[in-house]
Amino acid sequence: MRRYDFALNWSGTVKENFVAFLQDSCKEKKISFLWVSGENAGKVLRDIEQGRIKITILLDTEATYNKKGDSYARICYAVKDAGGVVINDPDRTKAAIDKSILHFELVNAGILAPYTVIVRNWQPSVYRLTDQERQKLGIPFVIKPALGYGQLGVIRDARGTIREIAHARNFDRGDNFLLQEKIVPIELGGKRAWFRVFNLFNTIIPCWWNDSENHYEHVLYEEFNSYALYPLAKTVSKIASLTRMAWFSTEIAIDNKNNRKRFLAIDYANDQCSMDTQSETPSGVPDHVVKYTASHIIDAAYKYIHRSKSEKKYIIWLKDANIEIRGLGSAPELLKPIIK
Repeated sequence: MRRYDFALNWSGTVKENFVAFLQDSCKEKKISFLWVSGENAGKVLRDIEQGRIKITILLDTEATYNKKGDSYARICYAVKDAGGVVINDPDRTKAAIDKSILHFELVNAGILAPYTVIVRNWQPSVYRLTDQERQKLGIPFVIKPALGYGQLGVIRDARGTIREIAHARNFDRGDNFLLQEKIVPIELGGKRAWFRVFNLFNTIIPCWWNDSENHYEHVLYEEFNSYALYPLAKTVSKIASLTRMAWFSTEIAIDNKNNRKRFLAIDYANDQCSMDTQSETPSGVPDHVVKYTASHIIDAAYKYIHRSKSEKKYIIWLKDANIEIRGLGSAPELLKPIIK
């Protein structure tokens, strides 16, 4: 049997920066590495199922759990069933990525989210909003599929017509979808107060995310303090506790509706974080954030493999500082095998 300490589900075959950073970190830590791509996914799946390959930790960036027969999803379950660890655990992920489920869990946990109407997949195409729902949603509002990703199937400026709702539903008639209040963020220092925040085990990484221009900037220590951005970290730590996912991102926007400053979870939990770097594409994540992410994942894998104790105190990693803030609790124990 061939054993790999660390494997990566990554469908491409071009060695992008994130893949190179992971491989470099594995080499530094003397961890064996397996790249599962579109070229070898079928063979890897057969080898795992037939006991020819054993993977200790799998990092997944490809599985589509609502797509029947998806090979990457099957690899995730094959690794888990054989006693390995998957980042993120497939069962936890399946529950967390459904926005129609997670929405109510967030609200019940005290996390603010835009006003939302859930439309179930069995409801008719001629679904109509009530007058009260229209008033609370406002015009325009956003329509998005519950299991959507990459902005697919999203209508950003819906006016509430039956045709719009039916069109959104036709993106995937088996999916639920959300009608959601459109958030207009305030400005802080000339920047739109819209953030993409990464949860990386015990580390929270807040970035400005200009949703109009698709541009990232890593938050500075002075910005975090002067704009009182602590609720970004509090929101993400709560989502981590609810979903028990090791690595995810969420979008958080700040508005001032009714003269009340609100930190709102917009996109809940994205389990497969885009790790294109800014040196590869203008809409990419800052290179130093991607490199840090890869290094941190491999460091966590190394500690798990060697049964070293992992730090559970939350760190907020800013562009120019690391800080600890009380009140976030402890990061969940996430690298823990379900079956041995």
